[in-house]
Amino acid sequence: MEYTYRVIQKTIKTKMNQQHFIIPFGDVHRDTAGCDVERWQWFLKNAKATADANPSTWFISMGDTHDFASFSEVHKIKSAALHETTMAKFDEMAQEDNRKFCKEIDFMRGKLLGFVEGNHGWVMSDGKTANEDLAKRMGSESLGWLCHYTLHFEFSDRGSTSNPLTFNVYLILCHGKAGGGKTAGNTVNQVDWMRQIFPAGHMYIQGHDHERWARPVSVLVPSTAGTGGVKLRQLRQYLCRSGSFLKGYVDGEASYTVGGLFRPSDLGSIQLIISFHRDKRNGEDRIIPDIKAIV
Repeated sequence: MEYTYRVIQKTIKTKMNQQHFIIPFGDVHRDTAGCDVERWQWFLKNAKATADANPSTWFISMGDTHDFASFSEVHKIKSAALHETTMAKFDEMAQEDNRKFCKEIDFMRGKLLGFVEGNHGWVMSDGKTANEDLAKRMGSESLGWLCHYTLHFEFSDRGSTSNPLTFNVYLILCHGKAGGGKTAGNTVNQVDWMRQIFPAGHMYIQGHDHERWARPVSVLVPSTAGTGGVKLRQLRQYLCRSGSFLKGYVDGEASYTVGGLFRPSDLGSIQLIISFHRDKRNGEDRIIPDIKAIV
C-alpha cells in the first residue's frame, strides 16, 4: 500500500533506428467535478494516435487516477470498524470507477509499463489497493510508490542473435513526496532528490503536485569502454513532473488549490522519446541514447 518499493525490468526487442515513446500520465482525479474531462479526452485521442503510429509506445500511470479516499481517510475509515456490508459498498464503488476507467484507456492494454501508487486510493477489504485492482484489470502490474524500472533494449539488427547488443535505460518513478510546495524551485528539488538515491538514472518522474515539465540535467560518469583507461562521459538525465487533469480554479467550486493559494497547473501530460545511435570512434563501440522531451 503506502511507500512500497519495487525493482522491475522489461526487455524491448528493437532496431537501432527505431524510436520509443514513453508517456507518463497521472493525477487524473477522474471521479471529481474538477477533472477537466475535455482535456483528458483530448489526451486519450492523441495518445492513441501516437501508439497507433509508433509500435514502441509505452504508458505509465503515475497515480491518483481517482480521488476516492486519501491515505489518511482510508486509515480513519478502517479504524471506525464499519459493517462488512458498508465496506463492501466502498469496494464496489472503487471497482466501478476502475471498470469505467479501463474502458477509457483500453487502447493502452499491453502497452502499460505499470501503475504507480498515488496518495489517493481505496484499499479493498482483501487488502488490495484500488490501484492494484486497476493494474490487474489492464493486464499490467502495480509499481508501488517508488520504482526503479529498467528498460532493457536488445538490438536485433546489431550483433548476433545469441549475443545481441543491449542497452539499459533507467526510469525512477514515484508519485511524489508529501508536503509539496508553492515555489518552482521546490517542485524541481523534490524530483532531483531522487538522484541522490539513484544517481545513474536517465529519467526521474514524479506526479503529485500537478506540475508538468521535463528538465534536462547532466552529470559526468566514468567509463572504461574502448582503450585508453578510464574516461569521463556526460550522462544526460531528465527531471520530470507528469502533469495533471484536475482543474484548481473553478468558479463557485472549493478546492485545496484555492485554500492553499497554489499556482494553477498547466494541465496535460508529457512525452519522452528515446532513440539510439552507435559510436565507433577512437577504437570504441558504444550505444548512445538520445532522449528528448515534449511538454
